[in-house]
Amino acid sequence: MPHERNLGAAYLLWLFFGIFGAHKLYLRRPWLAVLYFCTAGLILVGWIVDLFTMREQVDKCNDEIFDEDDREYLEDRVAELEDEVASLRRRMRR
Repeated sequence: MPHERNLGAAYLLWLFFGIFGAHKLYLRRPWLAVLYFCTAGLILVGWIVDLFTMREQVDKCNDEIFDEDDREYLEDRVAELEDEVASLRRRMRR
């Protein structure tokens, strides 16, 4: 199960390894990480923009993580309820 991303950790990765895309990997954006790695943080422009947009990026990543968790929980719950309905139908037929 994925864990919530931390703003402080994202900024540390951005500061020390940002031009290589480490913070993009942390925020579950592997293609952007590769792009940053190949272009030195989009020739440092993208790296600087990330300084001001990091909070939104972390929030978006966390929203996506929780959406996935909610979907998995709901799928599991639906399967449980389907099993219960099937069990009740069998009991009613007796």
